[in-house]
Amino acid sequence: MEKSTLSEPILQLDKVCYQYRNKYQSVDAVKDASAEFYEGKTYAIIGKSGSGKSTLLSLIAGLALPTDGQVLYQGVPTDDFDLDKFRREKVAVVYQSFNLFPLMTCLENVCFPLELLGKSPREAAVIAKEYIAHVNLPDTVYKRFPNMISGGEKQRVAIARALASGAKIILADEPTGNLDVANGEKIVRLLRDLAHEDNYTVIIVTHDLSITQVVDEVLQMSDGYLLPMVAEGCEI
Repeated sequence: MEKSTLSEPILQLDKVCYQYRNKYQSVDAVKDASAEFYEGKTYAIIGKSGSGKSTLLSLIAGLALPTDGQVLYQGVPTDDFDLDKFRREKVAVVYQSFNLFPLMTCLENVCFPLELLGKSPREAAVIAKEYIAHVNLPDTVYKRFPNMISGGEKQRVAIARALASGAKIILADEPTGNLDVANGEKIVRLLRDLAHEDNYTVIIVTHDLSITQVVDEVLQMSDGYLLPMVAEGCEI
């Protein structure tokens, strides 16, 4: 796929805040977060547990709306979208625990978002096989269930399913957390290649500092604030 030459960000955070409230207290989980994310680039958001990075990922994914400020997709605030449709078509999340459907084969898992988009089962299977090949998995995984393949293979199936949604933003939540070092490195390189070669925007939320050496830009969450970081200076 040809690299984008657009100078406008696909995603923007404009003074985003999020506050958890209950009858006993309120907690400011995200405070005035601003950033721009572009097609064809990989980003890492690092931070300690409780720093606000998972909350920020949820806001980018459209799982919640900011209590103040805006998340904008191609200049449009997420609160102007049908959030169910936004989550199906604009962003795709890859999780640490893979979140594959255990009673579906790997091929059926990748077909699932395609069928939600209205593809027939036969057409979905053809397209799903292309995505499975694109993440460097053999056709032997088609009929296997998730519990029959390795952790690295499960994460590749999860990435193939994310691609099948048609979303141009891939959000990866601790994608190496359940993998050994070698498989973790392969997954991060795969995500980087998807950005650089196929023009996806890849945002990785992680505490794994080795990822900061691979991505294009590093941001750090600290006490709810989002700060740009130089990779060599990152600390957790």
